[in-house]
Amino acid sequence: MALIGPNGIGKSSLIKTLFGQFTGKITGNISLAHGIKISCVRQDYATNHGTLREFARQNQLEYDQFLKILRKLGMERASFTVPIEQMSMGQQKKVELARSLATPANLYVWDEPLNYLDTYNQDQLIKLIHDYRPPLLFVEHDQRFINAVASEKVELLPGK
Repeated sequence: MALIGPNGIGKSSLIKTLFGQFTGKITGNISLAHGIKISCVRQDYATNHGTLREFARQNQLEYDQFLKILRKLGMERASFTVPIEQMSMGQQKKVELARSLATPANLYVWDEPLNYLDTYNQDQLIKLIHDYRPPLLFVEHDQRFINAVASEKVELLPGK
C-alpha cells in the first residue's frame, strides 16, 4: 500500500508515529494489533555501521540470507568487505533494504525506499518485492514504482 500526497503533508511523520519516533504534537491515537512485528526502512540510517557480518549479528539476521538479498539488490560481492559507514549512499540504502527484508515481520513499512538508488537498482528492488511479496506500507514519490508495487493507494490531502 502506497501512502501518497504532496511534500510536507505528513507522510513520513505518520510513519514515524507508528514507531513512536515522532516528536511533534499528535491528536488521536494509532493502535497496532498485539504482537505484530514491523520491519522498517528509514530515511536516516546513519547508525548502521561495521562489517556486514557484524551488522547481521547485531540485527539478529541470518547472514547468508542477508547477503543473498544484497546480491539480488545488485550489490557487488567486492562491497561485502567494506564497512557500512564507508559505503556509498546507494550501497547503504541496499543494506537498509536487505536488513528489512531479512527480518521476519507481519508488516514492512518503508519510508522513501528509492532514495539513492539508480534506475537499474530500482528495477531490482521492484523484482525483489514481486518475488518476496511482503505486506508493505510505503511512502514514495516515484509514480513508476508506486504503479509497479502498490496494490492500494492512500492519499493524504491538505486539511483532511
